[in-house]
Amino acid sequence: MIRPSSIRLRSLRRARSAFTLVELLVVIGIIALLIAILLPTLRKAQMAAQNAACLSNLRQIGQATTMYRQDTGRIPWFFILRNYPWQPVADNASGNTLWWTAFSHGGKTTHPVISVGYIDDVSKPLNKYLYKDIYSESWTGARATADKRQPRDVFRCPADDGTGMASYTGTPLTYLGPSVQSPYELYGTSYMSNRGFMYDKEIVALFNRVMKPPLTHDKVNYFNQGISRIVSKWNQSETYVAADLLFIWAMFYHANIPGAHSRENAHNGVFLDGHAKHVYISRQNLSDWGPRQIGRYLPKYGDGWREARNWDPKGGTAAGQGNPFPAWDPWGSGPREGFTTPQ
Repeated sequence: MIRPSSIRLRSLRRARSAFTLVELLVVIGIIALLIAILLPTLRKAQMAAQNAACLSNLRQIGQATTMYRQDTGRIPWFFILRNYPWQPVADNASGNTLWWTAFSHGGKTTHPVISVGYIDDVSKPLNKYLYKDIYSESWTGARATADKRQPRDVFRCPADDGTGMASYTGTPLTYLGPSVQSPYELYGTSYMSNRGFMYDKEIVALFNRVMKPPLTHDKVNYFNQGISRIVSKWNQSETYVAADLLFIWAMFYHANIPGAHSRENAHNGVFLDGHAKHVYISRQNLSDWGPRQIGRYLPKYGDGWREARNWDPKGGTAAGQGNPFPAWDPWGSGPREGFTTPQ
């Protein structure tokens, strides 16, 4: 026979084995507090790991640059002859347009949605020093099929994960093909090459002397060789070859844009002597550069890095001729004011 008092005791024990609402709320609060404390630390650890991987990519690009220079005597920046807007020119024919792109040094074949600026795998000179499966066919005007757009992950920044890299700036980094969220998938690389080299006084003077109609492959080749000879005289440890896209964006728009792996205007770059390191744009740099002039680009410089050696701050040449290389933002897609960095 079970006594009533025993029944009450057992019921009390069963009741005591469960959490009360207050206890549950306390536990949930503690868990939320721990998450709030740990998330920033985990985020910093993730950014540090991505930063290390990014620098590793750039060091490999630096090694490829060194080998390319040893083999050819060339710098991996060059101009391309096309028939407007972007059609190939036969070997013995002349073209009507001279182009330069920031993504022709290496990486996968550009996405077929790009019209002006399309570059195939074999035309990107650093690829053969990093990959074996390079297609040798010359471009005839047709876009590459999906099976020929081979991965070139050394040219992909770890922060370029296909979800809209740096969308917090309000600027579509993939403005040449807004339907593609990843700069790497669109351009073939997340690392854009030095732009300011072409505004050096000697290079502008060479352009004005050599590049007169008719534009032929021989003239363009001579011009590109001349660029390499001029650049080889610059400080090799300060002249950068390529850097993450946000670094290029910050320079083009004179804007304080956080790096892909930082909350500061700190980025990663690789230099002509092959080394890779952090590159910074300070507020003093932005002040020294002055306001951006629409349609005009002047080479940029900072602590331990620069784009060119000698240029006219007014955008002209020694002979008083205007600079032949405009710098338009065709879609007005510059960074919006007051953007915030993701935490």
